[in-house]
Amino acid sequence: MVVPARAHEEVDARSKVCMILAMSGDAGQARFDYPASGRFGSALAPPPLVLSQELANTIGIGHLPEIVDLLDEVDTAQDWIDAVVPHWCASFGANDPHLVVTAAELPLLCAARDAVRSLISEPEGPGGDVVIAGTAAVAVTRAGAHLEPVGSGASWLTAAIAIEAASAHAQDSFRRLKLCHQPICRVAFYDRSKNNSRVWHDTATCGNQVNSRAHRARRRQQGAPEA
Repeated sequence: MVVPARAHEEVDARSKVCMILAMSGDAGQARFDYPASGRFGSALAPPPLVLSQELANTIGIGHLPEIVDLLDEVDTAQDWIDAVVPHWCASFGANDPHLVVTAAELPLLCAARDAVRSLISEPEGPGGDVVIAGTAAVAVTRAGAHLEPVGSGASWLTAAIAIEAASAHAQDSFRRLKLCHQPICRVAFYDRSKNNSRVWHDTATCGNQVNSRAHRARRRQQGAPEA
C-alpha cells in the first residue's frame, strides 16, 4: 500500500493558489448554532468560512454590556473553542486537536482575531499589510490535496484560519466576508448579494440608523424641519 507523503508548508491566507480541501459536505451543519455570530443576527457565512467569521465576531460591543468579548476570559474562550473547532474539523475532514485555552493563549487568540478583522475590513482599511500564516501538513492523492493544521492553541487556530481563507480566496468568496460599516457595530457578515454590494450586517438596524441620520442631515441643510 502506498501512503501519501506528507510535508509541511506555510499557508498564506491571501494566496490565490487553488487547493482542494477534503470536506464532508453538511456534516454537523444542522446542529451548529454559531456561538459568536449568532449573537448579532449576522448574515452567516457558508461552512468554508465559518471559522473566520466566528473568530471575527468574538468581539464585545461596548454600548451593549450583554455582548461580552468571548476571548476576554479563559472560560468563555474555551466554551467558544469547544463549540466551533470540532464543527470546523468535521467540515474540513481534519482531526480535532481538543484545544485547551490558557491565560497565556488569550492575547494570541486576540491577535489572530485582530488580523482576521483587518483582512476583511474595507479596501482602504488597515488590512493591506496583514498576513495570516500557519503551518499545514499536506497530503496529496489522486482525488486532490488535503491540508491539516499543525500546532497547538492559537497556532493551530491561525493555521486553520489560513487554510480556510486560502481556500475561500481560490473560490473568490473571501471578499464576501466583511465588517459592518456602522462604526459602533463592525460585526462580521457574509455578503450574499449578487454584486457583493452589501455594507450593513443588518439593514433593518445598522442600515436604517445610518440612513436616518443622513436623511435628517440633508433636511437640516435644506432648512426643512425634522420629522
